[in-house]
Amino acid sequence: MYQLLLAIGIALAPPVFAEAFPIDVKLGPGADEVSVSSTDLGNIAALKLTSQATVPLRCQATFVNGPERPLPRRVRLQPGEEVVLTHEFTREIIRVRVHIDCAPE
Repeated sequence: MYQLLLAIGIALAPPVFAEAFPIDVKLGPGADEVSVSSTDLGNIAALKLTSQATVPLRCQATFVNGPERPLPRRVRLQPGEEVVLTHEFTREIIRVRVHIDCAPE
């Protein structure tokens, strides 16, 4: 019984090793009509892009974390649309840099 209660307690305990990391977002010249908010979820970086343009946009967000290969995420945004982009990293995260560039269709 003691082992069962210990296992349940460990499973429900909040992780002590999960730390927040900064996400630096750099907007390219074509991304001035996009608002961005960022958050981290463990070892996952997440961005919410909101289009404020009057025309559809093709956007690319490139996530960079140290030695890992930069990975671009491409999305098409309709006017007023919100899209969430995520990237999971395999190494320990110290800082994430994201470059966002958009162009009208």
